[in-house]
Amino acid sequence: MSARERLDKYLDMELPEERLLFHVSMLLGLGICLFNEFVALFFRMDPTVMLFLLLGAAVTLAAMYAESRTDKTGYIAAAYLVLIYFIMLPWMAWHVPYAICDFPFYYFTGIAFIMVLFEKKQAVFLAAADSVVILISVYYMTLQAGESAAAGPVGEHSSVILFFRVLFAMFIMVSVYGVLIMYRSRILNRQIQKSAEVEHRAEQLSYAKDMFLVNVSHEIRTPLNAILGVTELMLDQDMDERLKENAYQMSRSSKALLSITNELMDFSKLDRGGSVFTDRQYSLGSICDELINMISVRFADYEAGLYADIAPDIPEQLVGDGDVVRQIMMEVLSGVIKSVEIGEVNLKIYKEDAGKDQIRLCVEINARGRFRHSYRQWLYDSVREETDSPDEEEAVPLPCRLVQLMQGEMDMEETGDVRKYSFRVLQGFVRGETLASKPSDPVRVLCYENTDKRSDALVSALRNMKVDYFRAFDDETFFRQCADTGYTHIMIAAELYTELKDELGRRMAPQSLILIGGGMPAYDDALVKTTIDRPVSCLNLDALMNGRQSSTIRYLSYNGGFVCPDADIMVVDDNVVNLEVAASILNRYQAKVSVAASGRECLGLLERRHPVDLILLDYMMPEMDGIDTLKNIRAMDDPAAKTVPVVALTANAVSGAREMFMNAGFDEYISKPIEREKLEKILREWLPSDKVVYIADGDK
Repeated sequence: MSARERLDKYLDMELPEERLLFHVSMLLGLGICLFNEFVALFFRMDPTVMLFLLLGAAVTLAAMYAESRTDKTGYIAAAYLVLIYFIMLPWMAWHVPYAICDFPFYYFTGIAFIMVLFEKKQAVFLAAADSVVILISVYYMTLQAGESAAAGPVGEHSSVILFFRVLFAMFIMVSVYGVLIMYRSRILNRQIQKSAEVEHRAEQLSYAKDMFLVNVSHEIRTPLNAILGVTELMLDQDMDERLKENAYQMSRSSKALLSITNELMDFSKLDRGGSVFTDRQYSLGSICDELINMISVRFADYEAGLYADIAPDIPEQLVGDGDVVRQIMMEVLSGVIKSVEIGEVNLKIYKEDAGKDQIRLCVEINARGRFRHSYRQWLYDSVREETDSPDEEEAVPLPCRLVQLMQGEMDMEETGDVRKYSFRVLQGFVRGETLASKPSDPVRVLCYENTDKRSDALVSALRNMKVDYFRAFDDETFFRQCADTGYTHIMIAAELYTELKDELGRRMAPQSLILIGGGMPAYDDALVKTTIDRPVSCLNLDALMNGRQSSTIRYLSYNGGFVCPDADIMVVDDNVVNLEVAASILNRYQAKVSVAASGRECLGLLERRHPVDLILLDYMMPEMDGIDTLKNIRAMDDPAAKTVPVVALTANAVSGAREMFMNAGFDEYISKPIEREKLEKILREWLPSDKVVYIADGDK
């Protein structure tokens, strides 16, 4: 191995940039001293010069040894440069004034070392100090050289020797600059190569993460599909009310688990390093309903009340990145809840006009009570621990960063027992439906809550919806108003119903009451028609008064709907339990259901029988997945197979899944677990209109 190869091997070690450049500089400095020592001996120069050169070599070796024993590279480099270029060289200038010819080149070499070894501010300061030393030394040497010239042109030294000294000094300076530039370039190339490797590895990790989330989504949603499907069937059956109540609680908790799963799946898009936002239409009502349902379940573990004040005039369909909006709301609301020990949390959502086809979506979370810790401080401390950054401006938490990326504003105020957290983001909207509106049919509500705070929240929501209401403050007033047959909805807190149940049984007709409150016990009487969970807002009130499905509302009797007895629907899934659940749900609508356990079985059934009206096709199946099965269906000779609606039925619910399936040729997409309202929407939209029969309340 040659000397250059040995040197390259030594300098190519996996060292930090600072240490590698220090090694290069010290080797160059040692080489300069030894080379000049050889030249001084060859030309029999002044012994003082040789002594200074030997001292410089010794200082260089001492600096290299000290650096090898400690990790204080910067301090050692600074001490070395100060000693050599600020003390030893000026000292030599006083003793060897004729060195004025080559002296500046060595000082320029020192500037090269300074610019390479130190950061910008430090390098500028040291270079300026070095320049001052150069000027002072050159001035003194000029005076000394002038005095020597009076005695003779160059004293004992010939012009030839001075010429070679200058030549050697220039050679050394150029060599130092060249070597430093070469190794700086080598370091940069190494860093570029490492960055490329890191980027490639990051892409692989990102792909592995996405695949992991896809598999997690599938594995979690598959059993959830069975749990939710079975509990929905139990709720529709004629069974003991206590068992039905247990099934309802199972369904509610499963939906909360589904919401948590959706929150986890959003991580496939919302990375800490940044986010790419997409503008698409989304339902704000669905996000709020899902969010409140999940948060209210978590509230059971804390001694705090949750209230929701949602403006009904917000457009139902917004245009923006709904996943990001939900993530921000979930991050902030979950953190605030965990910080409250005793008290209440008020969620307020409203809009501000922001020009044509745009609104400013405003979310405020006001907390009052006793707190475990500062949510703001905890938020920033957790990020600083992850990023090792002491600066709060650099350690920006995820919700704040997402709001900033959406060109919004976020504020946090913590004062005593009152705290306020809010954010505002611009969103587009679709003109038309709002989150809630006054019911088309005449509605008159009698409400009786168990606390003034809850009563105020309920009345505020009714007032915003422009609904006629009467608020009862005591038992006597409530009983008196119950005699009025003009009320379409009689709402009473579950806690009060337990106390007044016997008296109400003597005064009220069957299925007359709407109970307010979650976690209610089973009831053996027939007074209760519907239950609505807290917090009560315009969202669940609108669903209640218009007879729509909602995760916070439980209808104790089936309120109308539709059937499709002539519709032929095929379900394709490799999981037997999923097939049974899907078939049972479709049997509720009296549809003709055929099942297939694989893509090949699906194709075989289509070839042997008449065309079907709709196909629910699972995506993740062995041998032939859903996309391949769809391509084979479209390639069949039967013209009906080319137009039959095919809906992707899958547990893959990560961000972008719907777009992937739509681009693959599916007509629609529904994720597992199958939610009743979403399935009903698909059936109404994709089944032939002549095969959907609508029925009135009680006609089922």
